[in-house]
Amino acid sequence: MQLPHRLIVITPTEKTDEYDNPTPRLDYGPDAPRREIWGQLQPTGSREDPEPGRQPVISSWRLFTFSPIHARERVEWNGRTLDVQGEPAAWAPRPGRTHYEASLSTVEG
Repeated sequence: MQLPHRLIVITPTEKTDEYDNPTPRLDYGPDAPRREIWGQLQPTGSREDPEPGRQPVISSWRLFTFSPIHARERVEWNGRTLDVQGEPAAWAPRPGRTHYEASLSTVEG
C-alpha cells in the first residue's frame, strides 16, 4: 500500500473551567499536540442536508495508514480539517503489517 499523503493529526486536550472542574469540551487549538503521519486519503461521498437558513455540505473520507489514530482526533490535510468518526479499525493480517482504517468527515456551510 502506497501512502502518498502527508497528514497532521491533532490530539485534543481537555479544557477545565475557572474552578478547575473538567468539562467535556475538547480543545484542538494551538496548544493541542500535533504529529505528522503518512496515509492514503480517499473521498467516499458528499451530501447536502437541507436545514432552514443553512445549506451544509457534509463530505466523507476514508483514511488508510500504518500509524495509530484514535477517535476524537482531527486530521489536517490540504487546507481541510477532518474529524475522525468513531474508533478506527486496526487490521493485523498474518503475515503482514498492521494498518489502520478510519472514517473521516468535514462539514462546510
